[in-house]
Amino acid sequence: MARSAARTILEAHGLHEVTAAAIQVIGELAACACLFTPSDSVYLSLRYRDDALRISLYDGHPRHAHRRLAAACDGRRRSVLLLLACVMHTCDGDWGFGESPEPGGGTRLWAVLPHAGARAYGQAA
Repeated sequence: MARSAARTILEAHGLHEVTAAAIQVIGELAACACLFTPSDSVYLSLRYRDDALRISLYDGHPRHAHRRLAAACDGRRRSVLLLLACVMHTCDGDWGFGESPEPGGGTRLWAVLPHAGARAYGQAA
């Protein structure tokens, strides 16, 4: 559902050139969030500025207080996001995750998708 809504929003705002890469990125972030969140909902945010699409996804999985548990959880998240890392590398983008600054805590996953890299990704697909 998030991907079809995102596709509609991107195309309505004239960002059809970044749609293929953005939909791949959103799918990877959403899949990861759904694996980790203890709740039944996640929050997706799309912002376009400075010639890049900024994608943020928030889930309800809190940061572990114990250092080793936090490191293990981060490692598991990174392994789930290997395809995302490849897409972002191809698009010359940046991505990451960390504690959410939003009320209620959780985890914020994010990706910055440059327009030129996303356009090239879409043309190669």
